[in-house]
Amino acid sequence: MTFVFIGGPMKSGKTLELIARVAPFEFAKKRITYVQPKKNTREEHITSRLGLNTRAVVVESLGEVNDFDVVGVDEINMFEPGDAEVIEQWVREGKDVFISGLDLDYRGIMPPIVKEVLELKPDVVIIKQAVCEVCHTYDAHFTQILKGNEPVLGGLPLITPDDGTYIYEARCRKCFLRKKK
Repeated sequence: MTFVFIGGPMKSGKTLELIARVAPFEFAKKRITYVQPKKNTREEHITSRLGLNTRAVVVESLGEVNDFDVVGVDEINMFEPGDAEVIEQWVREGKDVFISGLDLDYRGIMPPIVKEVLELKPDVVIIKQAVCEVCHTYDAHFTQILKGNEPVLGGLPLITPDDGTYIYEARCRKCFLRKKK
């Protein structure tokens, strides 16, 4: 049994890592299921920005997923906090569980479902980073949302559409802008 969490900002390779870690189980003739939240409007498949993709079951809740040996869940940040109980059950049943998603929202705050998943103590936690789209250093840990050229610092729902309404940028600590407290 393996329990892996892959987190990081947009454009850091989380989905690529997820597929790369789950795909080898196909050679072991395991029943593999990839899962995508219905709230993800970007695509119907699990697709990395480099073009690698795989079919996925699209669900409202992880409780709808069954009959597998290995599961790869993408965009965990779009699921509800209660879905962590389902993940815990899968782990207790000895399933191989791979989870990926944003570890921080556009405000630099950990989504409740991500906090609950991390509290389950995955065997492996991978925090990816990206290239900052402002200063071009390879230490971007944050996702900045922009409307036009202006950073959005609050007021958006936790799940914002990736449909062209907003621009998503990977940013380093120096270039990431937060709302002042």
